[in-house]
Amino acid sequence: MTGPAWLHLALIAFIAAAFGSGPSLARPTLPFGVRIPAGRTGEPAIARARGRYNRGVAAGAVVACAVVLSGWTARTDLVIVGLVVTYSLLGSLAHRSIVAAKRDGGWYAGTRQAVATDTSLRTDPVRPQWILLVPAVSLAVVTAVIGLVEDTTNFSTVFAQALIVVLVSLMTVAISRARPEIDAARPSMSASRYREYLHGVLSLLLVSAGCANATLLVISLQLWEVVETTVPVTIVAYLPLLAAFIAWIGFSVRSGDAGHRLSPADGEPETRYEQRDDDRYWYAAGMVYLNRDDPALLVHRRVGTYWTLNLGHPVAWLVLGAVAVAGVLAGFSVVTLPAKGA
Repeated sequence: MTGPAWLHLALIAFIAAAFGSGPSLARPTLPFGVRIPAGRTGEPAIARARGRYNRGVAAGAVVACAVVLSGWTARTDLVIVGLVVTYSLLGSLAHRSIVAAKRDGGWYAGTRQAVATDTSLRTDPVRPQWILLVPAVSLAVVTAVIGLVEDTTNFSTVFAQALIVVLVSLMTVAISRARPEIDAARPSMSASRYREYLHGVLSLLLVSAGCANATLLVISLQLWEVVETTVPVTIVAYLPLLAAFIAWIGFSVRSGDAGHRLSPADGEPETRYEQRDDDRYWYAAGMVYLNRDDPALLVHRRVGTYWTLNLGHPVAWLVLGAVAVAGVLAGFSVVTLPAKGA
């Protein structure tokens, strides 16, 4: 990885901030991807796991910065990969320690487990604001027209814009129909929060498509030599993506994982039930979900503002197969991806 040292240090700081903020954004009943009863969120074992994790994140960032500044290695990319692997291992260790404490302490003993759902999300679903996709479509059309006027034969960026529109549309429909995250302890409150959260995610997703296509428009102008490839133009090209990135970060911090930080429409006393302990269906510290008895294709991941496939669903393997085939075709240049200067 080439570039000035400050850029490498900034990347290290960003990675440390991303991994360090993850546990604080997670739902209180899902520390490090482990399902626990609401009454156990203050357990000392969880506090100790968080403390060890945070100290490890800070130490890893300090060591990585020291290595970069010392010049011991010219391969900063190896430092970055090592840092990500280290943080992932720290998260896995924290996950395992909480699992052990939960098992040894019998945290779910004597609780009444249940699963709640909100049927109104079927009868009155959160509808995507498709008007927000208009800029993405318009920018793709404008780029195609400019390409025709310039009489170019390289329309790879236009194809990429069209692909973004199609994929974002499919993702929007799929996410809007995904299984909602409803807490059995407070079903009404969590359903209200999830609605607000889902509305924000869908809107941001559609707006982000426009930001991506705006960047591809400027890249197209550079590729076709309509504008000069200068540093200011390149900076302008990536400003829309930067704006979308900042918007996602702000939304994630405000809403928290699955919207648990959002203010509910009204207060609600806790029920006698606890959310069902479904750890047996989650793997890789809550990153992979496999449940053959669950008809849902998409489920919200236990960490982060996004969804994952239920690998127990047959359609999930068809989707993964299609992605793998597309990757192989791109690798053998059967499908060409947009590249500046191509």
